[in-house]
Amino acid sequence: MSARILLPVKAHIKKYLTVQFGPEMAISDIGTIPMLLFLMLEKHKKADPGVVKPNQRLIDDKKYFGYKVYIGDKYQESRGLYLSREKIIRFNESIDNMMREDMFRFCQSPGENNDHVVDYNINRFREFYGIWEDELPFDNLKRWYYRERIRLEEHLRVEKRYEPQMELIF
Repeated sequence: MSARILLPVKAHIKKYLTVQFGPEMAISDIGTIPMLLFLMLEKHKKADPGVVKPNQRLIDDKKYFGYKVYIGDKYQESRGLYLSREKIIRFNESIDNMMREDMFRFCQSPGENNDHVVDYNINRFREFYGIWEDELPFDNLKRWYYRERIRLEEHLRVEKRYEPQMELIF
């Protein structure tokens, strides 16, 4: 018997997932985000009745909104339906980071829609996903963009000597 759960996610993450997957996402072992959720699933602990619905408090919080997730019979039997509070928070952080990396690639892309002005590209990215200022501030994204760019430039500048530990001879 398949199941549908409401996954507590932040507002901008819900909009990102809605654009990527639609109003409901199906968990599978293919794809980055569905596979991440698949690996986070656990079976309910029958000995402790407190873990049956512990995550409803996150949805009642004003920061989190429910996103529909479909779990098929095969995955429900093998993995379960339970997600701990810590795993839900980690999932939100992971998707937020993934979204920011998408924004960085969007700003760096050489396409015709690129203005080569970071501010316009960040605003265009936010408009595409429908993310409002109070959900994810522009200044926050811009600071993150410049920090990430500096981090990547420093990483590319440092030349490391590569010495193989083992050589395969054919």
